[in-house]
Amino acid sequence: MTLSYDKSADVLYITFEQVPAGSYIYTENENGDILRLDRESGKVVGVTLPFFAKRSKAGKITVPEVGTVPFNSFAELIFQ
Repeated sequence: MTLSYDKSADVLYITFEQVPAGSYIYTENENGDILRLDRESGKVVGVTLPFFAKRSKAGKITVPEVGTVPFNSFAELIFQ
């Protein structure tokens, strides 16, 4: 898993699995999270979390398709 945070946009990018460009599709869930799905299997290979700082300070972030992700320790590192 790789994490990348864009502080100016307050967006966290998470990649669970590297797949070739063009072999995934994007979809947005009801929370406004953007999911990258493998085109063939439908498996979630990445997630984009907008408003990461605001959401992480409020507690755990739940991505229904992935589950509850305890980013508190990661958030503490990037917001110091």
